[in-house]
Amino acid sequence: MKHKGPIITLLAGLVVAGVLYGLNVNVSHDAAKTAAARNAAANATTGITPSTSPSAAAPPSLAPSLAPSKPPEGKNTYAGATDGGQAGLALAMSGGKAIAYVCDGKAAESWMSGTAEGGKITLRSAKGTGTLTGTYANGVAVGTVTAGKKTWRFTIHIAKPPSGLYRSAASVRNRLDASWAVIPSGDGVKQFGVRWINGVATPAPVLDTTTNTAMVDGTPVQVDPTEVP
Repeated sequence: MKHKGPIITLLAGLVVAGVLYGLNVNVSHDAAKTAAARNAAANATTGITPSTSPSAAAPPSLAPSLAPSKPPEGKNTYAGATDGGQAGLALAMSGGKAIAYVCDGKAAESWMSGTAEGGKITLRSAKGTGTLTGTYANGVAVGTVTAGKKTWRFTIHIAKPPSGLYRSAASVRNRLDASWAVIPSGDGVKQFGVRWINGVATPAPVLDTTTNTAMVDGTPVQVDPTEVP
């Protein structure tokens, strides 16, 4: 009978401790829930998901840089006879632009200008009576050229000087109004040219390509190689 008091006291203490432990666990759970709710609200505001921290987020992608501009086409001169050898054609290209001169050495001739870019050539004379369309690749130009009522097919190659396009200097055209297509021929060159006198076409005088002159009445007259402007 003397031992019942302490046992009751011990049991009462255990009950109180259990109650306090339960309260402590509930408080901890409530605190954890409250913290989780606060974190979720913060994440929703900043746009960060719980599984991704700001330090682990991927860096923003850089805007793509502009593609480099296309380099201009190379500078080349193509020259040769039309198919069948009936006319001479010289074609100069540079920076996507081109000029050409075709002549049969008698009366049919045409100066043309336009574009030569991406392997395609499209040229036209000022009055529209001359046209040239074609393609070029690997040092060869192929197509069709028209001067007045005459049309020729052509296959010409890159040619070195003195092959090219020539015309009498503007300052001397009152004495000599002439043009030439100088094309490769064997070990030398061949000339196709026309001279205009009072609106009548005649064969052009021989062009001296070493001095760029042509003789008119025994006097040398200046002739200019013509390039893409």
